[in-house]
Amino acid sequence: MSLPPYLLYVGDFIAILLFAILGRRSHGLPTDAAAFAETFQTAAPYLIGWFLVSPWLGAFRPLARQDILSTLRVIGLAFLPAFVVGSIVRALFVGHVSPWTFYVVTFVVLLALLLGWRVLYTFAFGQRF
Repeated sequence: MSLPPYLLYVGDFIAILLFAILGRRSHGLPTDAAAFAETFQTAAPYLIGWFLVSPWLGAFRPLARQDILSTLRVIGLAFLPAFVVGSIVRALFVGHVSPWTFYVVTFVVLLALLLGWRVLYTFAFGQRF
């Protein structure tokens, strides 16, 4: 059974939004419904980077959900340039480049969330050969 591919977009959006929620909470910033606009603003650069770059690199094609190894490979390869674009957009949004530690943590956590969600999707609904 395969779910509609548009659910991949929804899941990716939620994973990136979850990253922003976790980041804001770790810095003691609000993440409740009243702070949704700020949370979305935090996520926006990486949402832009991901949805601008990853479709061109196959993140929503059938191969990206064929089997777990294909998912890891396709999403992992699409993530790096999407992360770079998102980081540039973020620097433009905030008006400065953040310390390197921010980018390391962002890279690891965001990649883990995207890969984790995509692997679960592939395991549950991916194509079987």
